[in-house]
Amino acid sequence: IMAGVDVCVSGGESDLLLVIRATQGNDSAPFLKAWVKENKTWIDEKLLQKGAILFRGFHVTEGSELEDILKQYEPELSDEYRGVAPRKLLPGSKYVFSASELPPYFPIPQHLEMSFLPSPPRKIFFCCLDPPTSPGGETCLCDFKKVHDQMDPKIRKEFEDKGVMHVRNYKGTKTGLLSDPTMLKGWQDVFGTTSREVVEEELRKSGAEFQWRDGDSLRIVDRGSAIEEHPVTGEKVWFNHSQVFHWSMIPSEYYRIYRRLGKLKYLVLSWVMWLLKVILFTFLGPMRVGFHACFGDGSEIPESYLEHIRDVMWKNMVFNRWELGDIVLLDNYWISHGRQPYSGNRKVVVSWSKPYLKPSRRDTT
Repeated sequence: IMAGVDVCVSGGESDLLLVIRATQGNDSAPFLKAWVKENKTWIDEKLLQKGAILFRGFHVTEGSELEDILKQYEPELSDEYRGVAPRKLLPGSKYVFSASELPPYFPIPQHLEMSFLPSPPRKIFFCCLDPPTSPGGETCLCDFKKVHDQMDPKIRKEFEDKGVMHVRNYKGTKTGLLSDPTMLKGWQDVFGTTSREVVEEELRKSGAEFQWRDGDSLRIVDRGSAIEEHPVTGEKVWFNHSQVFHWSMIPSEYYRIYRRLGKLKYLVLSWVMWLLKVILFTFLGPMRVGFHACFGDGSEIPESYLEHIRDVMWKNMVFNRWELGDIVLLDNYWISHGRQPYSGNRKVVVSWSKPYLKPSRRDTT
């Protein structure tokens, strides 16, 4: 069944990625589309074993080509996005979006897609349509089973006992004089409607707490477990956005990037963002910044806990350079992703599967 491709485990830093390479004469998008359709069961088996699969060397240059290929593997893709980073739908497709519209200098830390929701996507897919022209820009990956297993047991136990509360504040029609620049999107963009009633109905169905604020802004609070069991293997996985939503995220990520690359500008950015976030946190409070995370009982998570968790993540991160046409399949209940800062050109797109109810929620719904 491997006719037309070479299959190997990535070398270098990690064996996390299973690499499927095109062979000469078998590198077109139509060939890959047919191959994926024929070998769907095999791909499922390997994704369950490895958590991440990279297709490399195929001529995939358009979002519509990617969508056609993905539909052979995952017929029911989703266009429902309830995250915080801005994204744009690619022309000619229904389910392929820009991976992020955040500025290239902005770091995106490791996370499982929409893990703060009751039903995140089961799988997520990335494709590189224009490789980075500068150092950086990797969509780095991490094994969140290892993160769970390697955490300090005392810290992990406290998260298990208390859970996590995720706070998101979305812009309304007006913005105050002192507002958090990380409040990236308006609720109308997130929910695809201008109707409060439609938004409220969806939030009630999901069990989220919400409150309309000054200037037509919207605050959403999601409480849930910090750890989930993998839907198939039953293994425990670190499964929340605390390391992303906590106010310390941006300066902390910049400092780690500085330590990895040794570039002074990232150390300066770390200091500047730390000062900015302290000012905003002091004047606005934890519930009014763009996003924040605390324990499920409302108590603050010690910053030292988040630093420890980030240390474990960075120890297990895999930095794989993008090549034109690369497609990455990820088990979103296991393998996290993030983005390193870059400059110059880069175009990475994303698609994801239908929402999948968390195992921890199945006993309560």
